Amino acid sequence: FESGLDVRRTDRTLVFYEKEENLAKLWDILSVYAWIDTDVGYCQGMSDLCSPMIMLLEDEADAFWCFERLMRRLRGNFRCTDSSVGVETQLCSLATVTQVIDPKLHQHLETLGGGDYLFAFRMLMVLFRREFSFCDSLYLWEMMWALEYDPDMFYQYEDSGSDMEKTEGAKVRQKSTRKCGKYERENMKVKNPEAQLPISVFLVASVLKDKSSTLLQEARGLDDVVQILNDITGNLDAKKACIGAMKLHKKYLKKVLLFPSYGA
Repeated sequence: FESGLDVRRTDRTLVFYEKEENLAKLWDILSVYAWIDTDVGYCQGMSDLCSPMIMLLEDEADAFWCFERLMRRLRGNFRCTDSSVGVETQLCSLATVTQVIDPKLHQHLETLGGGDYLFAFRMLMVLFRREFSFCDSLYLWEMMWALEYDPDMFYQYEDSGSDMEKTEGAKVRQKSTRKCGKYERENMKVKNPEAQLPISVFLVASVLKDKSSTLLQEARGLDDVVQILNDITGNLDAKKACIGAMKLHKKYLKKVLLFPSYGA
C-alpha cells in the first residue's frame, strides 16, 4: 500500500514521528480515507496534508474528520488521468498570471519548454508543505484561508442539500460580502468567474517573481528551473509570501478590469 512508504517519509525530521503510535495514527487516517473515497483513493502528497492534523489534534477521530473536510476542498488536486493532472487548471492560471505580471519571465520559461508550469505542480498540490518549514506552512495555511474566507463556503463542501438550502446560501452570500476575507472581497469585484483565481496561484507567482532575476540569468533548461526552486525549500517566509501574493493579485485584477480579455 503506497501510503505505508509515504507515512515513513512524511515529516521524518520531527521528533513527534519518532513514536510508532503517531506513525500508526497517520497510517490509520490515510487508510480509512482511501477506503471511503473510492473515486480518488490515496495519492502521494496526502500524507503531507494529513500530518499537521495528527500533530495538532490528539484525538484520532477529530484529526480524521478535519483531514476529510480539508480533502473536500483539495481532492480535485489529486484527480489525475493519463492525459491530465489535478492541478492543471491552476497551472494554466499560473501561466496566465505570470504572462500578465512578468511577461519576460513567462517568455523565458516557455523558451525553456516550461510553459506548462509543471515545475510548480508540488507547490499547488500539497499547499507548499515542502517549500516552507512545518510551522511556517501552518501559518501560511491560516493566512490563506483567512484571506479567502467566505462564510458561505460550507455549502460548497456538503454532499447533500435541497435546492432551497442552496438558494438560501446564495442569498446569504450577497448579504455577507463584508464578512469575507480580504482576498475574497477583491476577487468578488471581478465579474468573470474565470478570473476569480485561488490565492495559491498568486503565492506561486510571488515565488517566481521573487526568483525572476535568478531564473532569467541562470536557468538554461528545465532542470535549472527545478533546482532553483528546490533551493528555496524550507527558506521561504509565509508572511512575506502572502503580502507578495496580495500585491500581485491587485496588479493582476487591475489589468483584468481594464482589459477583460486578460482574464478570459
